[in-house]
Amino acid sequence: MRFYDRESELKALQKVQEQIRHSSRLSVITGRRRIGKTRLIREFCADKENLYFFVSRKSEEILCEEFMGYIRDLGLPAAYGKITRLIDIFRLLFDLSKERELIVVIDEFQEMLQVNPAFFAEFQNLWDTRKESSHLHIIVSGSVYSMMHRIFLDYGQPLYGRADLIIKLKAFPILTLAEIMDEEGAHTAEDLLACYILSGAVPRYLEILCDNQALSKKRAIDLIFSPYSVFADEGKHILIEEFGRDYGVYFSILELIAGGKSSRVEMESILESTIGGHLGRLETDYNLISPYRPFNAKRGSRSVKYKLHDPFMAFWFAFFYRYRSAIESNNTEYLKQRFEENYTQFAGYWLERLFTDIYQQSGEFNLIGTYWESGNQNEIDIVAINDAKMLMILAEVKMQKKNIRKETTCRKNPSKLQRQYPGLPDRISLSWPGRPDGGNH
Repeated sequence: MRFYDRESELKALQKVQEQIRHSSRLSVITGRRRIGKTRLIREFCADKENLYFFVSRKSEEILCEEFMGYIRDLGLPAAYGKITRLIDIFRLLFDLSKERELIVVIDEFQEMLQVNPAFFAEFQNLWDTRKESSHLHIIVSGSVYSMMHRIFLDYGQPLYGRADLIIKLKAFPILTLAEIMDEEGAHTAEDLLACYILSGAVPRYLEILCDNQALSKKRAIDLIFSPYSVFADEGKHILIEEFGRDYGVYFSILELIAGGKSSRVEMESILESTIGGHLGRLETDYNLISPYRPFNAKRGSRSVKYKLHDPFMAFWFAFFYRYRSAIESNNTEYLKQRFEENYTQFAGYWLERLFTDIYQQSGEFNLIGTYWESGNQNEIDIVAINDAKMLMILAEVKMQKKNIRKETTCRKNPSKLQRQYPGLPDRISLSWPGRPDGGNH
């Protein structure tokens, strides 16, 4: 699959690159596994002199020997002998870059903590004393979000405030997903929604689907639920390192949210335990969920629900994790049947989220949310407001147009939302368009 999107990220990296003529710079790229961090870096470095270091959990001496093998091709000064400490590798790189501009990429940077716990403090001192006299562009990336966040954004950490650029890489926008499917000849409304759910618009998953010519709904389902599917253990691979030994509680919470049990009261009732701390960490430390309240609700309102950011992770927890006994017995046909039985209900929620993404990516609205009243009454799927134009859009989103009931909103007794905004227009029925940038609204 060719390189798509990421124009703004490439421009941001190039802007930092141009500054190293004056002094060294540090760029940080974070994001979940499979999101395309390494592909972005390689695309940026394609026509530039660079060193690429991958940090694996080896002894410090072995890593140094490996890294020195790459450095020698740049013309290592004869005065340097055997190096056994990582900080001395970077001391050498600062010396080499006094007379030449150089990009140094460190992939899985957070693993430095496992190799040498003192490295970050040592690197801070080296950076502060050598930055101004050298011309390095150090680009670090890492897929353990909580650790990368702590390393660079926690006030008490040695590298806090040192990054000149922090990129939080996300899944492709829906228009990029549509572009990919167009080029592969698989773009229908139904296929686009299915691919959005099954891949989460995550580049690596899309690449797997493209390589197997499986971007259509049917082919994607057949591939993903096939024996020995590469998708079966993805959630574990991505999250167990984040959560550590306590992953079971977090997985249970995420499974409930993915299955529609999205309020704290519901989850605590099922789990029979208090989970406020876990929800807070899932939101703040791991960036996997976010709370949402009815549109225009007060900040302290107790009417709060939680949602997963990532469609693929919601799909994985709702089916692969929920039916893990079928996975362990390699009964993928059973799993496929459960998915097809529940697809319409599951996809209906993510269809709402897809349209919410379209509204957000349009840049035309300053407030976007959902609305419901006590007891989940008078629900409105999407509320989008443009304050500057005094424009409000209320949207009903359904898998099939025949299921839209406009009269449920156009009633004689105004809802709380209508009383808050006098002159509110009728609900706008929003049917599924053939393309995300046009169609029947």
